[in-house]
Amino acid sequence: MRQKRLGAELRKLRERAGVSFEAAADVLECGKAKISRIETGVNGIRPVELRVLLKAYGIEDQALSDALLSMAREGRTRGWWNRYGDVLSDGFADLAELESKASSLQLWETILVPGLLQTPEYMRVLFRRGRLDAPDTEIESHVAGRVHRQLALDRDDAPEVWVVLYEPVLQAKLGGQAVMRDQLTHLANMAQRERVTVQILPYGTESHRGMNGPFGIVAATTPGMEVVRMETMATALFVEEEAQVSSYKLVFDQLRAAALGPAPSLELIRSAAERL
Repeated sequence: MRQKRLGAELRKLRERAGVSFEAAADVLECGKAKISRIETGVNGIRPVELRVLLKAYGIEDQALSDALLSMAREGRTRGWWNRYGDVLSDGFADLAELESKASSLQLWETILVPGLLQTPEYMRVLFRRGRLDAPDTEIESHVAGRVHRQLALDRDDAPEVWVVLYEPVLQAKLGGQAVMRDQLTHLANMAQRERVTVQILPYGTESHRGMNGPFGIVAATTPGMEVVRMETMATALFVEEEAQVSSYKLVFDQLRAAALGPAPSLELIRSAAERL
């Protein structure tokens, strides 16, 4: 995923600079196919080559150059998610990678509490029902992987997390009353963190913009690098095209504008927990 993000950024920089494939290949003294493989994330790029390209593209922003060089150096390093390679699909490994470097996360959920805010027992219910006949060891590996993902929120430079939940998320009885009560109590506690905001979109809201389903917007520390992610039972899917990402950002802005504010949302979460 790091190679894909780096390649996509290099393509944008090349196009903005008006440099052709052929000219970029001449700069690196290579074939056009190599430039294509770098920009599509198939191949990585050595830092020394990256510096040459950035100079050719007229990049003078030192912060941007440093961020891209860091991505090039880290492109082949192994992250903690590699330990769960037997159960994590490439999509979920990519999601863990994105979250580990994120500067902000914007999440819209219609049915479930977002993975980063789930309790282990709530996770176990979801994994058991989503993976029929899976052995307990596999379930526990999935839980451990998701718990490890949540450590992104404990970093010194933890991302800003903004969550909008559809009210039915609070009314579900996943795993029974005790599991759901503990989950809502945990959600309320997380909502009081300095860098976490949770809003509830009331059930009676008419014609809201989130009817096409849940999604998340992950903004990386590299300027202008944002990805939309959608999770399925088996993997995570990503939208990286700039115009489409902008459309999702507009939808999210409209959802949080229509939702209850953080304070009344917190009271609603607590009330739902108390009823259980």
